[in-house]
Amino acid sequence: MKIVIIGAGAMGCLYGGYLSRARESVTLLGIWEEHILKISTAGLGIVSATDKFSAQPQATTRANDIQPADLIIVCVKSNQTAEAAMLAELFIKPETIVLTLQNGIGNTEKLAETLGAERMLVGTTLMGAVVLEPGLIMHRGIMNTHLASWTHSNDDRLSKIAAMFNHAGLPTVIESNVASLLWSKLSIHAGFNAVTAITKASNKKFLRQPEAVRLARLTVAEVAAVATAAGIPLLYPNCAQEMLAYAEAMREHTSPMLQDVLAKRKTEVNALNGAVVSEGKKQGVPTPINEALTLALKTIESLY
Repeated sequence: MKIVIIGAGAMGCLYGGYLSRARESVTLLGIWEEHILKISTAGLGIVSATDKFSAQPQATTRANDIQPADLIIVCVKSNQTAEAAMLAELFIKPETIVLTLQNGIGNTEKLAETLGAERMLVGTTLMGAVVLEPGLIMHRGIMNTHLASWTHSNDDRLSKIAAMFNHAGLPTVIESNVASLLWSKLSIHAGFNAVTAITKASNKKFLRQPEAVRLARLTVAEVAAVATAAGIPLLYPNCAQEMLAYAEAMREHTSPMLQDVLAKRKTEVNALNGAVVSEGKKQGVPTPINEALTLALKTIESLY
């Protein structure tokens, strides 16, 4: 299968590396020239505590050079979704499947508006990965990828993608409730990402601070309350514990949202905490903590 991954960051490269090793035709599209050049010339290195290998995906910064794809995987930040949709139009064909593996709420709608809802698949995972240096990715271990169809009109293609992922060593589970997938992952990231970004605490420091952990727990509790009011079942019996387990597994690193703040980039707060606030208003559920975190992060961004 010819696969194009829009977004050659840690997660895009993690999926691209495994799929490429399984002999799928993978092209990574990214903007970091040094990183893309290293992959193109020396290959992509993937390391974990239990595995280490090199893959040979194609990599480019030029969307115009990419041929039509069978599968497009979107791995960009939520505030880059509209741009990713326009790029995808350059190498899409009638039967192309589009899979979003992004954080937050609202990404699929933006992609579907440009590319067509009938081709959309939604995926989530709690795998964590970081770019150690150009061309080298480290991950914390393989965990399940959960996939769902956006419209339930492409279940056959969903099964085909799941089989390909499983064959590549990416264990994949097909789900029927797409809202459950998105809100379950949101429950993990809304508290952890926002609190570390505002406090500028590394994951290790976050875990050592009872006040920070309590604030994140309260944030997650609001997410769960909104999801419950909306009739959305969450995948985790205890979302706060899942959040802390994720932070523990990534304790030697910094959260993606903190990385954005330190680099003075726009964060994904609108698609995370902002989405909780918006849905909370619809459901009549107060979300004061998520609203405060959203306002605080927007203030930080305005002061860059």
